[in-house]
Amino acid sequence: MTDQRAAQFARCAVALGAELGDAPNGGAVAADPGKGPNPFADPAPTGADPFAPSMAGREGIFDMALSNGLAAIVAYEWPGEDMNRSGRVLPASALLQVIEDKLTASDGVVLIPDKHQVSEIPQGGTDSIFQTPRLSSATRIDLGTLRDGIDQSQAARHGRGAGGLQRRHIEALLDLDGHESLQTMGEHQSDRIRDTALQEDATSRVRASAYLERIGEEEAARRAECVDNPNAYHPKRNPDGHDLDTCPVCGYETFCVEGIAPIAGRVGHGQCLVCTYSRSPDMADEEGFAEHIAWIMGK
Repeated sequence: MTDQRAAQFARCAVALGAELGDAPNGGAVAADPGKGPNPFADPAPTGADPFAPSMAGREGIFDMALSNGLAAIVAYEWPGEDMNRSGRVLPASALLQVIEDKLTASDGVVLIPDKHQVSEIPQGGTDSIFQTPRLSSATRIDLGTLRDGIDQSQAARHGRGAGGLQRRHIEALLDLDGHESLQTMGEHQSDRIRDTALQEDATSRVRASAYLERIGEEEAARRAECVDNPNAYHPKRNPDGHDLDTCPVCGYETFCVEGIAPIAGRVGHGQCLVCTYSRSPDMADEEGFAEHIAWIMGK
């Protein structure tokens, strides 16, 4: 049950976090070890600016993430107290009350110490709002902000008007991932990036194939002969340039490489100058990793 709750929390929190990362004023910064993760460079709006107004169903997603995250935390810390006498899981508001009853709050915030003291839990670089290094040995739970987030989400969820979720509510939600029962957002974010890259690449291939069919083989061959590499390597003028690569769609050596996959470092990202097929950096990493594994297996 705990793993299922952690997965549900992460899936929803990553969706909200991704929308938050795309919103104005978003920017990842290193966490303050004394105050817990705070991956946003600019202060969160507290006025009339709602969080991600274009994201349909954000209130339900917030409620699902919060309910599962809190249930996982309470069940881990105080087994059995995540449910009522009838065996039903407590709502998020009641779970927050359990936490407040168990721990001393300071300015509406409680800290849950890790049962297994760890000086550092590496979660990747600080360039991702889902992978902020966590140096603290306690999970920060902002009771006041989370309760307000519940109140703000109820109107939209129950047909009583528009919701009012703000950035600060989502920040407080993302803080929960530091708890030992969760810590799954990084993994789900990686899956999300991979799935998005695969979908975008498939779309690009279909679009390029349709374009190639539209212009015909003769025209494609003519264009391939006339291609000039706009990112050609030159020791002085363009030391970061690359030779043209073979396009996986049209088969011509007309793929303009803009850069090499930063992780696996074997596949280039860029665009074909004939059929317009485009490979993203994330897709280049995916293909580069697959090639690297194949190379290892073939050694």
